Amino acid sequence: NNSGTTGTAKPAGTTGCEVWVKIGDTPPTGPSELRFLGVATRTPYTVIHDEADAGKMAHYMLRWLSTRGEPGPWSETVSATIAA
Repeated sequence: NNSGTTGTAKPAGTTGCEVWVKIGDTPPTGPSELRFLGVATRTPYTVIHDEADAGKMAHYMLRWLSTRGEPGPWSETVSATIAA
């Protein structure tokens, strides 16, 4: 499926997806609280966290980049516990 709404295909006109994170108990209230991790051009995108962050919550927000490098709208926040 190349529609960009399901599966792993990037939406048409995009080069990748910016990956941002906030480590801590509470989810971010906005992008200013996030730290940039990188641009995912393929799936899966793997994040290696510091051992000191094991057991803490990681809150991720993403946004697509156009082929001109322009970011799209922010995703919903997705949170997970960092594995030990």
